[in-house]
Amino acid sequence: MSNLRIGVINWDCSVPSSTYFGFHATKSLSPAKYRDRTPFYANVLGNDKIDYPVRDQASYDRELQYAIDAGIDYFAYCWYTDEIIDRNTIDTTNPAYTVDGMLHEITRMRKHHMASTLRNRINLCAILVCSHIYSDGDMDRLASAMKEDCYEKIGGRPLVYLFGGFHPEYLPRLHRACDAVGLPDPFAVFFNGGGPSQSDKDYSVMDGVSNYACCGTRMDTYAELVAHLRRANDLRKDFGIPLVPQFTMGWDPTPRILNPVPWVPYPDVPYAAQASHEEFLAGAADLADWIEENRDLLVPEHILTFAWNEFEEGGWICPTWTPDGEPDTSHTDAFRDVVRYWRERL
Repeated sequence: MSNLRIGVINWDCSVPSSTYFGFHATKSLSPAKYRDRTPFYANVLGNDKIDYPVRDQASYDRELQYAIDAGIDYFAYCWYTDEIIDRNTIDTTNPAYTVDGMLHEITRMRKHHMASTLRNRINLCAILVCSHIYSDGDMDRLASAMKEDCYEKIGGRPLVYLFGGFHPEYLPRLHRACDAVGLPDPFAVFFNGGGPSQSDKDYSVMDGVSNYACCGTRMDTYAELVAHLRRANDLRKDFGIPLVPQFTMGWDPTPRILNPVPWVPYPDVPYAAQASHEEFLAGAADLADWIEENRDLLVPEHILTFAWNEFEEGGWICPTWTPDGEPDTSHTDAFRDVVRYWRERL
């Protein structure tokens, strides 16, 4: 694929422990046994204590440069509300909603991306999280961002992913916001972990289907996770709309089992071990085989990868912390070689 586009999911909650999200993120990764998945920019304050600084533009530009060097074409950011929500309006009985009043804490990184001098070298797009709240102002600001050259587009249409199915109101509202600024309707791809479960849903209103993460459980090896991913990619063919094939850098949320977060539970079962460089390449070859077998069913020339910075869930490309201060780029280097392999073969 001469025009192959490599997208990578970016969920950045690396904010100080004094914040809602930072409190849970630093608690999850503080145990010393998780230092190999601690991001390079963290402050390690002891054997079992980390914190995150308030990161500035220069810090994030350094991270963007690592991503560019790894061959990533765009980040797909979980694009949360910019507004502080009145917690009295939130259904606090639902764990998925209890975080809504704090989501403005984790919008900083995609704003740094938009402001970066590197933004002409790595694009971005939005993942709307359909269980959360978006105002009309949020939709207008997203449509404005979609006008920028650095916003990823497919056939001239701004790309947007939807997590948690597709909210019946969000896509029409985004259509109206785009129309107001002279943009075509977004190219909308929703996330689903497998095949259709509701035969009466009109999936034809969507342009494509993919997934956020491959949540394989009760397995020991990355090869087993890759086999699980292949089955999930296959199941999504039953939606009858084009697919964006998914690749994974791992799935092991054990830090959040030891120190649970309030918004999502995880079963206490075996998860796949971290992959080696060679295992990542074998996984890339398996996905390339699948793409060649299913080319006529795919959104052309796109692959979406989990993830840049899901350190707590076990999928990351971003360099990690070492005692000597020189970031561990083993996953970054492996993914660079994965991308090279795909570009040469596909």
